[in-house]
Amino acid sequence: MKATLTELRRDTGKVLGAVIHAQERVKLTQHGETVAEIVPVKKVDRKRALHLLQKIGPVELPPRK
Repeated sequence: MKATLTELRRDTGKVLGAVIHAQERVKLTQHGETVAEIVPVKKVDRKRALHLLQKIGPVELPPRK
């Protein structure tokens, strides 16, 4: 979805609703140029992350300098 900065100012709820509820990225434009992007935050599946880390096993870090 694209929205101008003016549209964002006038109808913030609609623009953010697309991000929050529809999980859409919104590109914000000014004078036809993309100036920013609003992206939904993905929730971390902690159980899956722990499982993947356990599969990697112990990791040796190089000594600090």
